[in-house]
Amino acid sequence: MKSSWKVIGLIFAFIGAFVPILGFTSYKVRDKEYQIVLQEKEEKQDYYAILEIEKIGLKRELFKIDSKENNVNHNILVHENSIFPGGEVSNLILAAHSGVGSNAYFKDLYKLEKFDEIKLYYHGYLWRYEIEKIEYQDKTGVLYLLEKDAHMITLITCTKDDKSKQTIYYGVLKNKEKL
Repeated sequence: MKSSWKVIGLIFAFIGAFVPILGFTSYKVRDKEYQIVLQEKEEKQDYYAILEIEKIGLKRELFKIDSKENNVNHNILVHENSIFPGGEVSNLILAAHSGVGSNAYFKDLYKLEKFDEIKLYYHGYLWRYEIEKIEYQDKTGVLYLLEKDAHMITLITCTKDDKSKQTIYYGVLKNKEKL
């Protein structure tokens, strides 16, 4: 009788150790699948721009403001007041969910620090931004955004571990390169 309990215990221990690995592997497989889909979209030009933040492993397409795909519940949202780079001034304002879930594209933004790089692939150029300021604001339904530089990128998401605040990451354009 005691030996059967030992066997059952060993089986549960094995399952307990193996199940988290399955979840991690599943996430990695989904990530690889997405990278293949993104590569196919890049080849077809089936997007408007691509946002990349290497430090947190984010590379995601952005859609035109009037596209049905431009929706915070499905993708990174390009705010309607955004001005894409290429003119005299620009401020690309992006918002996405953090936390958990398949649409939490900004879940790791909290790892970013001042001077980290944000890349934007848009209209045949690589636009390189550097985080200049990180700010926290209360969730009141209204955000007050800085617009102190001629060419900026602004990332907005919920603050990690504080449901009453939002975090805003301001990046300034450092250079652009022809692709």
